[in-house]
Amino acid sequence: MEEADLVAGLLARRDDAVRIYSERYRSLFHHCIGQFESDPNTREDLYLDLVWYALERLTQGSYNPEKGSFGTWLYRVSWCRCVDRKRQLGASRQLPVQPLNVEEAARDHRDPACGPGDQVGRDEIGRIVRAALVKLDPEDRALLELRVIEGRILPDIATELSITIEQVKYRLKRASQNLRRALLDHLPRTESVE
Repeated sequence: MEEADLVAGLLARRDDAVRIYSERYRSLFHHCIGQFESDPNTREDLYLDLVWYALERLTQGSYNPEKGSFGTWLYRVSWCRCVDRKRQLGASRQLPVQPLNVEEAARDHRDPACGPGDQVGRDEIGRIVRAALVKLDPEDRALLELRVIEGRILPDIATELSITIEQVKYRLKRASQNLRRALLDHLPRTESVE
């Protein structure tokens, strides 16, 4: 089946087109998945997610044949989806960063499983991060809050700020670097002993 016929069949949700699509591009999906996931069970779940996610993007009109082949578009969509999922999983495993204005609310919601030492450490880290965030430009701080605290994905941030996804990536990188510098300024410096 030719690429144009396959795309038309997928848009019409014809069974034969969906079968050919899943067979033809299975190795492409697994190549993307292999770069991000090693667990076989999770790989199969991610494979199904990518197959349906790409179909949804196709029906939303995301694919433009004038800009490249269907396979290239599919690889890019799959890769970006894997990256977004990995970031979401990584973000959910990190300590939650709280907005600057909820310090009192945070005190009321202590984790009862934490010991006093754990809580002191979290409080200290939170204080240092909040102090570093205050030093950032409002644009950098707002961008980091959208991505890290609210967990928004890049296309949503781009839409909200009326900028391109590439600009969001660039600005997030810059904001992260600025936050890293501000955090390093708060850390005690140890002098080397000769």
